Amino acid sequence: MKRFLILIAAVCLAFPAAHGQTNTNTQTNASQDKQLKVEQSLAALEQEWANAVKLQDAEKIDRIQAEEYVFTGPAGQVWTKTREIDTIKSGDLVIDSYELSDVQPKIYGSTAVVTFAITWNGKFRGADISGPQRMTDVFVKRDGRWQCVASQATRIRLP
Repeated sequence: MKRFLILIAAVCLAFPAAHGQTNTNTQTNASQDKQLKVEQSLAALEQEWANAVKLQDAEKIDRIQAEEYVFTGPAGQVWTKTREIDTIKSGDLVIDSYELSDVQPKIYGSTAVVTFAITWNGKFRGADISGPQRMTDVFVKRDGRWQCVASQATRIRLP
């Protein structure tokens, strides 16, 4: 009889612990699913942005970039949102093709950092700017959408 009571006590004590673990796992899975969806949406936004540059779609670029957006280029030059959009509208930047790879979004609450590689084929004011670069974009979520506040590009030197 004593063994039977010990067995029942053990089962009663184990059930709530196992039940709590199931809820925690369900919450963790839901949180991971949400995180994955946000990461996928940021990767898609990067693709959309690169395509907008190629298509010279200043309106789309304007929506993606925050008003205070700043770009630091491979040579250390600093561009504001206005300067970048004016360059797109002028036709000074012509992108024939591009390829994004290794897109790695990291979410920190309402801020995200996205790193990736991009290879451009194109010209800026007639000068060839083709080649691979590593980029870092910083996004802030405002009014339910992600906007980029800062970007930095580094040219990858090929052997």
